[in-house]
Amino acid sequence: MKRGGWIDAGEAGGIQEALDALPDCGGTVHIPAGTWTVERTVEIALREGQHLFLVGDGRASVIESTDTSGAPLLSIIGVIGEWWPDLKITIRDLTFVGNHDSGDALVIDHPNDTMIDACFFIGHGGTAIRFLTRGTNATVRDCWMRDCRRALSAENLHHLTMHGNQTRRLNDGQVQDEHVYIDRNCREVRIVANHFAYGDAEGIILDGTAQHVISGNTIEGFTKGIYVLGSRDLAITSNYLHAPIGVHLAGECNGIAITGNTMINTTEAAVRIEDASGSGGHTISSNIIRKSVYADIVEDKRQGGIDLGDARDCVVAANVLEDVTADAAILALGGGGHVVSGNRIARCTGEPVRLTCQGWCAITDNLTDRK
Repeated sequence: MKRGGWIDAGEAGGIQEALDALPDCGGTVHIPAGTWTVERTVEIALREGQHLFLVGDGRASVIESTDTSGAPLLSIIGVIGEWWPDLKITIRDLTFVGNHDSGDALVIDHPNDTMIDACFFIGHGGTAIRFLTRGTNATVRDCWMRDCRRALSAENLHHLTMHGNQTRRLNDGQVQDEHVYIDRNCREVRIVANHFAYGDAEGIILDGTAQHVISGNTIEGFTKGIYVLGSRDLAITSNYLHAPIGVHLAGECNGIAITGNTMINTTEAAVRIEDASGSGGHTISSNIIRKSVYADIVEDKRQGGIDLGDARDCVVAANVLEDVTADAAILALGGGGHVVSGNRIARCTGEPVRLTCQGWCAITDNLTDRK
């Protein structure tokens, strides 16, 4: 019977030495509490059946990078060229500290059955967690990413779950890019119950991708809450969005459900669609769009509504829009085939609904306070 082991990084002479000592069948590498300073990338290339459990002592185990060349702190490579290898990776209870000239904190190339749990990332000049090349079944949960250039980036990853994570910029910290980036080859991603806060760009970018659920998140303090580029078949539901633009669809997007969200102080637009090029088929329903309880102290008094742009065949129904200052609370300038029904539009300064469509549209049973 093949048996793994427990390797103590202190007894092995360091983190790299402990990883080098991992047997063919894998095992546990324990990083005891304390600060472990690394000057260059710590790395391991795993083989089929070589499972890795990398664990610290409740985040009291700190791995700090002093590199200023932009190299990653920790690099793990799975089985190259395989979609479903016999390989499991678990990383738990560690703190990763970088600097603004360092690179990514944790890079996993060809991740498979990967769990990153209860880790803390701070100050990295690159991305806290980056998944590369291709992989399946990854979970990032209950992690804290602060003052990192990005929190998470994924390419060609199927079945990714982000749950319970928190991200935030640091006052007087580095200028950040978007906090989460999902590329066009990712599928079945679930970004659920996270708190993304106070970045310098977008909260989430979905770039040419498909078949994801973005639900139950708090997304506040970004230029755009969720930025969707040429994507399809997405469920954006039950999120709290506080940004100048709540949800922005750009390019040929199809079949996006934007439902049950609370959109607060979306000064430019709660939902904006642009350059649709004949695409559409979206449902925008049961959202609440309004100023916050702190509206009296907000300098920007604008409040945007729903702008369908030149999209086609959208259903806009059962939304509550209050105090919208745009020219129209619900607007379409082109496209056609829309159904706008059952919305409550109160105290808006412009028109409640304005559809300048190329084709047939139905506007029914909207309740406004206009006489």
